[in-house]
Amino acid sequence: MKFLENINKYVSYYDEYNLKKKLRKFGKTIGTTIINWVLILTILITDKKIPLKIRMLFIASLGYLILPSDLIADLLPVIGFSDDVAFITYVIKIGSEYITPEVKEKANNKMRNWLDNVAEEAEFVE
Repeated sequence: MKFLENINKYVSYYDEYNLKKKLRKFGKTIGTTIINWVLILTILITDKKIPLKIRMLFIASLGYLILPSDLIADLLPVIGFSDDVAFITYVIKIGSEYITPEVKEKANNKMRNWLDNVAEEAEFVE
């Protein structure tokens, strides 16, 4: 998988401020389910019980989302985020055992705090 070849590069792009900015800008394009997964990952990267190697993969997927130029340009309608979504879906599957009801609730709260305009229409992860 091309994503895995550049993990360190993607990790270096992760920044919470830029992530928030990107989600606010493209939230409706990305969709609330993916936004919720992204916010779940932001919660999981701080969990010291999760092995560092897995947390680095989570951070890399968030960095890849922020990356200004990735495999498919994010400015292209619909397909622009398909590579980002694929990477995030992949790491969500890897981290699924760590996604507790508490993590989901924290992510839902973060969505409300970060993205008022998107959160109004959101179907929160249960």
